[in-house]
Amino acid sequence: MRLKKRILITGIKGFLGCNLVNSLRDYQLFGLGTKDESFEGIQVFSSGNLEVLNIKIDVVIICHAAVVSGNTVVSNDLLYEVNVSLTEKIVNKFTEAYIIYVSTTSVYEINKNILTEHSNVCPQSNYGLSKFWAERIVLLKEKASVLRISSMFGIEMKENTLIPNYVNQALKDKEILVWGTGERLQNYIHVDDVAKYINLMIEAKDKVSGQIILGVSLKEYSNLEIATMISKITGAKIKFVNQDNSNSLAYNNEFSTTLLKWKPNIGIEERLQKYIEWKQKKY
Repeated sequence: MRLKKRILITGIKGFLGCNLVNSLRDYQLFGLGTKDESFEGIQVFSSGNLEVLNIKIDVVIICHAAVVSGNTVVSNDLLYEVNVSLTEKIVNKFTEAYIIYVSTTSVYEINKNILTEHSNVCPQSNYGLSKFWAERIVLLKEKASVLRISSMFGIEMKENTLIPNYVNQALKDKEILVWGTGERLQNYIHVDDVAKYINLMIEAKDKVSGQIILGVSLKEYSNLEIATMISKITGAKIKFVNQDNSNSLAYNNEFSTTLLKWKPNIGIEERLQKYIEWKQKKY
């Protein structure tokens, strides 16, 4: 009988971690969190006691992070402690494991070019810098890959980003406030697709080791397009306010999808519908 691979998920109780638990049930799962506990029947170890963790691990998925998004502010000390220092400790602890580091497209230089796996890096924030620093630590290992993802969405997502803000406005106020003209383009990746990318990376670890995988959807949407979809589902009106001077972002991840032989193909509108239905039950 073939033994199941042992997979350690850091940040296992977070948005992505919870979804990985559901998609990786064919493996023997362990978690790393803030304390020793059991979660969904999985043994979770405290990240503060790494030195006493003696289980042989085959794959480590690093998806813990101190995240700056929306109006959330995180100190530089915490960014370093969580995103850099803890990542380095994990990498040094599991020297024989294949490591997948979940990073962000926030590490890229912002310009008008279409971004790819190999585009220039120039983090625009301390958060992006901390994630890129951690990427460099991880990729010093022979068996490691980085997964850079765009704006992740889905049920139980954080409340301080554009999609939940628009949905909350639509359900509460029957009005969606779109900044500027709403022309700014963004890329949204559903959490199920991120989990699929990770599953495929585990299966193809020999092929993707040392690589940066770009986890994005195949199409960008303007803020107005997102607002229009939500308006169509909820009946809310759209109102234009203020100015939006942020840059549009567009991606081409053909290198990654060719390497993994897979592309996300479920449209965003269907998933927005499910997210809104879930939200409506909470109002």
